[in-house]
Amino acid sequence: MKFKWRLFFTYLLVVLVPFLGAQVYLADTHKERLIAQTEQRLLKEAFLIRTVIEKGQGYARGPAAVDRLVKVMGKDIGDRITVIDRRGTVLGDSEVAAGAVKDMEDHSNRPEFIAAFKQSHGMAIRHSVTLGIDMMYLAVKLEHAGRFVGVVRVAVPLTQIRELTRKTEVTLFSAFLVCVFFILVLNIVASKELSRPIEEVTRAAEKIAEGDFDVRVHPSAKGEFEALSHAINVMAAEIEERINEITEEKETLTTILGDMSDGVMVVDAQGRITLINRALEGLLGDRADVVGKAPVEVIRSAELQDGLAAVLRGEGTFETALCMNTGGADRIFDVTIAPLKPMGRMQGAVAVFHDITVLKRIDKVRRDFVANVSHELRTPLTSVKGYAETLTEGQVKDEAQVRRFARIILKHANRLSRLVEDLLSLTRLEAEGSTPKKTAFRLKDVIEASVQVVRPAAEAKGITLAVEDMADQLAVRADRDQISQAVINLLDNGVKYTPEGGKVTVAVIDTADAVQVTVRDTGFGIARDDLERIFERFYRVDKSRLREAGGTGLGLSIVKHIIQGHGGKLWVESELEEGSAFHFTLPKDRSTESGGTTSGTA
Repeated sequence: MKFKWRLFFTYLLVVLVPFLGAQVYLADTHKERLIAQTEQRLLKEAFLIRTVIEKGQGYARGPAAVDRLVKVMGKDIGDRITVIDRRGTVLGDSEVAAGAVKDMEDHSNRPEFIAAFKQSHGMAIRHSVTLGIDMMYLAVKLEHAGRFVGVVRVAVPLTQIRELTRKTEVTLFSAFLVCVFFILVLNIVASKELSRPIEEVTRAAEKIAEGDFDVRVHPSAKGEFEALSHAINVMAAEIEERINEITEEKETLTTILGDMSDGVMVVDAQGRITLINRALEGLLGDRADVVGKAPVEVIRSAELQDGLAAVLRGEGTFETALCMNTGGADRIFDVTIAPLKPMGRMQGAVAVFHDITVLKRIDKVRRDFVANVSHELRTPLTSVKGYAETLTEGQVKDEAQVRRFARIILKHANRLSRLVEDLLSLTRLEAEGSTPKKTAFRLKDVIEASVQVVRPAAEAKGITLAVEDMADQLAVRADRDQISQAVINLLDNGVKYTPEGGKVTVAVIDTADAVQVTVRDTGFGIARDDLERIFERFYRVDKSRLREAGGTGLGLSIVKHIIQGHGGKLWVESELEEGSAFHFTLPKDRSTESGGTTSGTA
């Protein structure tokens, strides 16, 4: 409720409650005064009637004379007169017929009768059964020859008193309504004038609360309101300045945290999360319900929780390596936890999650590469050295044996040569600034030529090489030599890992924006755990089979770099003992679709 109305109703209650109380008091006082006046009048009449009865000896002449006397006097006075003997028997009544007086009930138990007997007179107000209305009864003691013989009672209906009382109450209430009207008018005006400065200050405060710090109060009243208005204006200016500073700092911090590639988690002094940045939200699966929780509820790591607890205890900065599963993959983070101690008081801690998964993977690949290259070089070199030493020492005299040793040396030398060639090819493909020399050519020509290169090895193992039907004019824009190398590597890979009597198939699918090439074999297949790493250099799915096949372990890695260099996609589908299917895509040559010629075709 507004202050204006609170002030209005307060003033109204302050004025009306006493006024209403005064009205009730005056009405009750007037009623009591009327009753007292009526009692005095009846008392005088009762004493007068008693005197008349006692001096006129009416009582001595018998009940009939008394009844006639009270009827005459009652008619003259206008009030009801009753004479009752000391036993309570009615001797006469001005309102009751002469023949019915003797039938009236005993009045000895009436309060006014008992009071008059004990004192000089008695008064009572009650409902009259005879007349059916409320009456005031006043009785005085009647004596004859110095002894109590009865009472004289005068009664008057209270309807007149009540009518006068009602008129008085109506008059007072009318005056009350008139006063209330003027009080309401004056109260409204006064409340409005008194509340206007407060409303001005209130409106200004509400606008300040809504963020409008340019508002200023111009008070319409002097004194305390003027001082309050000045204080509000000063407060608004200071708040605006502080808010601008805080907003600028917050925006700067938000920008920094939002643009950070590292995850950031902030906890309060009780170890509850108060903030995480977008990078960490992404790592946690964009969860928005982490604020207020303990870190261990979000990241299941006892080491992280213990580190945060140690920092909050004031034990300094804490660093650890943390492995987390995000997006279905395991990732490694270098976590640094530092205390937040503004003004020297511990307010919480901040943990920074730096993703070192790639660095760890690169380091592992580097170590694996060095180990694999060393191993791949050591095996043929050992064989070449051993056979060469044997021949040099002249221990072999048989010419056929010498030629066999020479063929073994040549075989390993060729293997070393292939390894070196593959390493050089991979190095050229990975070199910065290396771009394919793209020309438009028919894909069918490259695939058929590649199949012819691999066919002797396939026939030696009894493997069928098949090319599914493809459009003759289906063309791509790419480096012909590189695409040929990629297809040959995939075909060679399929032949090596397909048992005798198997089949290797090449298929081409024409999609809307690209051409998809699939090389499918019926070989040993690849385990699901190995699929993600199959394109790494020297990665071995089955070392024994790879050794028997004589591969260098670089073929699929070369294919990956060739296809990625052309903006295509490379993926594999395989199940153990179900064969494998290698797919890659290449962009179409749009010039052939509009009727242009295709260069480089056979």
